[in-house]
Amino acid sequence: MNRLFAVSAVVVLFLATTLCVSASAQGVEDQIKKMEVDRAAAVVKGDVAKLDKETADDYTLITAAGQMSDKAQMLGAFKSGQSKLSVDTVSDMKVHVYGDTAIVTGKADVKGMLGGKDATGQMLFTRVYVKKGGHWVSVALQQTRAATP
Repeated sequence: MNRLFAVSAVVVLFLATTLCVSASAQGVEDQIKKMEVDRAAAVVKGDVAKLDKETADDYTLITAAGQMSDKAQMLGAFKSGQSKLSVDTVSDMKVHVYGDTAIVTGKADVKGMLGGKDATGQMLFTRVYVKKGGHWVSVALQQTRAATP
């Protein structure tokens, strides 16, 4: 009887732990998706302060045009008007969480200029977030123009 109780307790503990971890991962996935939507809105508004706050100092951007830039260059382009989007709508996002790292892939329908080049159309993207100091920050973004059907 004691053995049955011990096995039952272990099974219940395992299930409870699995459910908590699953709920926690879903919470992070939802948080990252919301950050992407909010970041897209900040881009349209030209909210450089928000982009600065949510971007790591060692950030790397690879644009759909094949150019590489860092955080200072990305923020500078928004400040100068070289990057200005009137539309930035993200969709079809999938988030994978690996401890304090999260990778989000998705689509972005954009209208406007990025780095002085017309970026109008659909982009596919991969963004990497890392949790630093208790907050998620973007450390990398790779954009690719979507193929036309």
